[in-house]
Amino acid sequence: MLQDLIQTETIFIQNSDHLIFEPDSDCKKLLIVFAYINQQLGTRSHSSFLRNVDCKKLFLNPGLNEWYQTGVPGVASSYSGLLAFLQNVKSSFADHEILCLGHSMGGFPALGVGVSIGADRILASAPEYILNTPDSLSIRHLKDTQIECGDLTDVLSGNSKSSITILVGKRNAFDMNVAHRLSEFPQTDVFELETGHNTFPYLKDVGRLGATLEAFVEGRDIRSIVAGV
Repeated sequence: MLQDLIQTETIFIQNSDHLIFEPDSDCKKLLIVFAYINQQLGTRSHSSFLRNVDCKKLFLNPGLNEWYQTGVPGVASSYSGLLAFLQNVKSSFADHEILCLGHSMGGFPALGVGVSIGADRILASAPEYILNTPDSLSIRHLKDTQIECGDLTDVLSGNSKSSITILVGKRNAFDMNVAHRLSEFPQTDVFELETGHNTFPYLKDVGRLGATLEAFVEGRDIRSIVAGV
């Protein structure tokens, strides 16, 4: 049963259509899941594949396909506001491992916010880290959006704590180019899949998504799970 209002030592977390917190786990891990697209209200990204994964879960839906530049309704109205909120969340769970997960649009905040708050592990699937570049998905959606944080180069270059895993489809030239550049940042591993941009749906179709997410949360190497897939 979800609680409507969860109070920690330093922050209130209010459940809404755009934020759902599932605290019912004794495991000292908190997984922050960034939605990959503006979804039906109350929807949790990848929840069916995370149902049996033992950890606390915080699901975020930005309400608009604006790469979290306008925050999350009811939480923050900007990227920096969302970052501040999640920094407070991390402080409230100082004795927990903090994990960040995001596919496509959700990969941008998983990387940027994750590294900025010092997340222990990050899994980003087919992400961008510089917005509005030619042939990107973001440029199709952000023409009329004010970009507050559109380039994570400095954030990722200074990463000293977060272990980053990138999943990318070999059949998408843009994503492959981004992943190649991401591989040059500290503590970043890239795994290539035999698909295009739809890396998470592809893993779902071949029966590997649940195992991949479970291994990520548990801190196990996903190499053997996605190798040759």
